Amino acid sequence: MEAELCVENCGGGPQYRDFYDVMEAKLMQMAFWAHKEVLYEKIKQKIGQEEGEKLDKLVELVIEASKNKWKTDKEIGKKREELKEKLKETFEE
Repeated sequence: MEAELCVENCGGGPQYRDFYDVMEAKLMQMAFWAHKEVLYEKIKQKIGQEEGEKLDKLVELVIEASKNKWKTDKEIGKKREELKEKLKETFEE
């Protein structure tokens, strides 16, 4: 509506052209990003088809390593708490 008013009142002045220049640029940018997303998804699909089993094994390895790290971190934290408690008891004697 604003652009139409500008054409009637401004004779298609710079404000009118600027609006559509910006709109065109934004739409072209959207199209670029949409193509990029589609390409990204297709690449993921192709990799999944060709290397799916190997990637599944890698996922399992990473998950197992993560679990072990969490257990280790938890155990370390528990041992630190035990040490703090023993230090506290010793200093309070």
